[in-house]
Amino acid sequence: MDSLQRGLINIIGSALSGRQNILPDDFDFNKAVQIAKKHQIVPIVYYGAIKCGISESEPLMQELFVLTCQYISVSEKQMYELNRIFDAFDNAKIDYMPLKGTLLKKMYPKPEMRPMGDADILIRYEQYNGEIIPLMQELGFKEGRVSDNELVWEKPYAYIELHRRLIPSYNTDYYSYYGDGWRLANVMSGTRYAMTDEDQMIYLFTHFAKHYRDAGIGIRHLVDIWVYREQHKNMDEKYIESQLKLLQIYDFYVNIIDTLEVWFADNQENSISDFITKIVFNSGVYGTEEAHALSDALKLSKKTGNKRKIKLKKLFSEIFPSYEYMCKRYNCLRGKEILLPIFWFVRLIDALIFRGKNIQQKRKQIEYINKNNVSGYQQSLNFVGLDFNFKE
Repeated sequence: MDSLQRGLINIIGSALSGRQNILPDDFDFNKAVQIAKKHQIVPIVYYGAIKCGISESEPLMQELFVLTCQYISVSEKQMYELNRIFDAFDNAKIDYMPLKGTLLKKMYPKPEMRPMGDADILIRYEQYNGEIIPLMQELGFKEGRVSDNELVWEKPYAYIELHRRLIPSYNTDYYSYYGDGWRLANVMSGTRYAMTDEDQMIYLFTHFAKHYRDAGIGIRHLVDIWVYREQHKNMDEKYIESQLKLLQIYDFYVNIIDTLEVWFADNQENSISDFITKIVFNSGVYGTEEAHALSDALKLSKKTGNKRKIKLKKLFSEIFPSYEYMCKRYNCLRGKEILLPIFWFVRLIDALIFRGKNIQQKRKQIEYINKNNVSGYQQSLNFVGLDFNFKE
């Protein structure tokens, strides 16, 4: 771990604990601020920097103060809209279960320390068309894209993802464990549901693992795991271990917890914790384009059971995407799979006329894909205890 990583981690640790941590002598706060912006962790870095003794009068701190105020404003608006949705769901007898950031925000010392790009809520899909759609419209939201597991609704400063299932069905290894997720739900009050503390931990970590192996994941999500565990110290660790072994991510869990203890509990660094720290710091919020490309290629080879001609398969999948993918892009295609070849042609013309830059990016990604790079990506996952454990 270098001084930049150590210093930024110490700042985050100070924000979480309220105690002053010592910063390395050669710590570059300017570079740390750039990382904070990239990873969307500005508020926690601002509060932690104050605890670590960085003067609020410094120009960079003044910039962070302004950005933190903006995060506070957005956070307040998000929570206001969420509470309106929860009240409306309760009154209309609509079952719902808040997920991830909607719960984690309340576990941080200040809610704005945990920015939330979107708010996730599990719903029963059978209630969607007849009950939820008109209610969301009444609340002033506009319907957005539809994906395998997400039904998006938007308004300024409030981006809501209604989940029909906890894990996308194309992540077949994790989906086979979760299904739609309602088997894990327990009534809290009215029509609001919640998982047990242990199942919530398992789900948070499964979601973390999914993003890590898909392309990498940022600092914020690693800190989430630490915050959650600190808030729930009496969990049944034997149960968590048993379920993570079923999901085949327990070894990864051990390595992540070890890395977090290096970050925030002064444990000794090791090769795996250094590797994970490097990956997380380099990822941004949700990974890099190169990692996305290699991950997609590796998944494709796992599903087909054939690592030969990976680049050709990836190129074919880009030109002829799946029906589910095309439905995300063209909602009018949903329920009309027979028209898929026509929409492939429409997408190609659209790309050639309006999306030349996207084509160049895709071309660079495909050029980056080769057997050695894909094998290297798999080895990097295996090193930390991960893999794609499915085949279609």
